[in-house]
Amino acid sequence: MENVEPNVINDELVRACIQVEGHTEGLEDKRKGTSFEEVETLSFSFKNIMKVDNLRGLTNLTKLQLDNNIISKVENIAHLVHLKWLDLSFNNILKIEGLNTLTKLTDLSLFNNRIEELAGIDNLSELNVLSIGNNNIENLENIMYLRRFKNLRLVNIAGNPMCKDPEYRSYVLSHLKKLKYLDYRLVDETSVAAAREQYQDEMIELEEREDEEDRKEKADQEKATHMELMEAANMSGVESLFEDMLRDDPEFNKLRLVPNLTDALNEFRDKYNSYTEEFRTLMLEQHEKKKEERALFLETIEKATTVKDQEARRLIIEFDRVKKRTFREIRDDPGTAEMKLQMPRQENQVLRDKLMELEMQTVEIVSDLCQEFERNYSELVDANKQHYNGYFTQIRDLENVYFDSVTGQAMTLLDEFAQNKLEDIHDDARSLLQDKDTLLNSVQASHDAHTSKMDGLEDVLINQEINRCNGLFEGDKAWEHKRNRDRISEIWNLIDRNKVDIEEMMALEEPNE
Repeated sequence: MENVEPNVINDELVRACIQVEGHTEGLEDKRKGTSFEEVETLSFSFKNIMKVDNLRGLTNLTKLQLDNNIISKVENIAHLVHLKWLDLSFNNILKIEGLNTLTKLTDLSLFNNRIEELAGIDNLSELNVLSIGNNNIENLENIMYLRRFKNLRLVNIAGNPMCKDPEYRSYVLSHLKKLKYLDYRLVDETSVAAAREQYQDEMIELEEREDEEDRKEKADQEKATHMELMEAANMSGVESLFEDMLRDDPEFNKLRLVPNLTDALNEFRDKYNSYTEEFRTLMLEQHEKKKEERALFLETIEKATTVKDQEARRLIIEFDRVKKRTFREIRDDPGTAEMKLQMPRQENQVLRDKLMELEMQTVEIVSDLCQEFERNYSELVDANKQHYNGYFTQIRDLENVYFDSVTGQAMTLLDEFAQNKLEDIHDDARSLLQDKDTLLNSVQASHDAHTSKMDGLEDVLINQEINRCNGLFEGDKAWEHKRNRDRISEIWNLIDRNKVDIEEMMALEEPNE
């Protein structure tokens, strides 16, 4: 490295390294004419690059070659999220890092570096080819890290210290069972079977543990997806209301210690689950209706504005034809400029009036569509408010029935306790039963906590329903206003540019022009 002059990645080098197809004589022109956003392949091979930097704007890059340089750290490529092929071989890299955002990578080469551990590529689930040979990886258990990559088919590890282990090949084949090639050699089924038999006990235990982890991960994903759906349908907290109510009840843990006092709770829970299931089904149907109404509105808006935009483009194209024809005639005969420019001047004013009229029509159409959408959507929101009221009325009725049952049972237990008919009861239960007011106050406090929880959630959901609706409408109004403002600005800018063009042509008739 002391004898090498490091190279810096700059725009000039990037452009020189753009890979384009075509004949040799045309390649340089193609490179110059290609914007960075269009570049898909770059090759910095053998460029004496010490640091990866200045790759901004290359947002669509899919293949990047940085091999045979003097790079010691992987950095400044996290934004290249469309990369599928990355070659960092023959460098001085010590650690795998800076790659976890490149989730589309299928082919990664880190061959011939100074890496000591397999790590840092957890998110590269699409990885199909990995070359990590000729590095400094010693521990054979690094292979375990590669088990997470379900699409891995070709791995090159040869040249690492771990490969000297006599169990190396059998260990890899047993633990990475879907490999097609290992160290550039085709993997045969016989070798895999023998390797798996050698590590049979370990593999059975490992796969059982991984299966359990996969099931848990799948369950967690399904739960997260369900929670997202419930949030989108404004149903957060409904399914867990019963358990949340008991959890936040300051008296429940004491009351349940009193024998038979909360026996009615199971019936309460069963009916709650039944009502909640019906309510969830209803609200998810309402959610789909709202989504369909929104999609229909956006589609209708798009169609309506597209028709008007096409008409506006037609008018502009017609004017441009007149303008270009007139300008050609003036160039042929500059002395006629003043006379001939009368028409484009007049047509420019006509164009302005027609475009403004089209915009006024568009504004009216958009306004009508927005009002119609607001009416239809508001009906769904109003219906939802009624559904929330109906559901929580049902749940409160269940709570009242439960409260009456607990109160009646409390009176019975007070009598039994006074007559010494209750035996082997918890000390906390005994302290409640020793005083009527203490027990009944505890029951009342529990009831109040339950109803407060229900009322609070009902208020939250209804307010969220209203706020989301209002926010949607406000967003539409802001878009409607901005669209009109931008369009008016575009029209005036167009008319002004036409005026400037016409005046510049008029100057051809002036002396010395």
